[in-house]
Amino acid sequence: MYTGQFVYCGKKANLVVGNVLPLRSIPEGAVVCNVEHHVGDRGVFARASGDYAIVISHNPDNGTTRIKLPSGAKKIVPSGCRAMVGQVAGGGRTEKPLLKAGNAYHKFRVKRNSWPNSWCCYESCGASSWWW
Repeated sequence: MYTGQFVYCGKKANLVVGNVLPLRSIPEGAVVCNVEHHVGDRGVFARASGDYAIVISHNPDNGTTRIKLPSGAKKIVPSGCRAMVGQVAGGGRTEKPLLKAGNAYHKFRVKRNSWPNSWCCYESCGASSWWW
């Protein structure tokens, strides 16, 4: 997508990156994001930075579509669910190094007491609680 691009929604929209179409209108193998779980729930799958889902197959008898999620799981959703064509921006955001202990502190702050981890073998014998 780019600034000033027109975004079209609906079953008559063209298959262009950024347009929103029902899954039944999207061909198999297409890359989509922001996929709805139930019709009209405004999208719950593949919304994080750099994520995308792939349309695997359509079943017109049941009115369902099978998609592959970013986790690798395969999910069956109704074919009337909408999805945006393309991939979410910001891929590779988590690959940059932390560089400072302060950045690691803010990253692991919400993950209980898992950081910093100090081993008893790095402490002096007097400071270690292993002996008592």
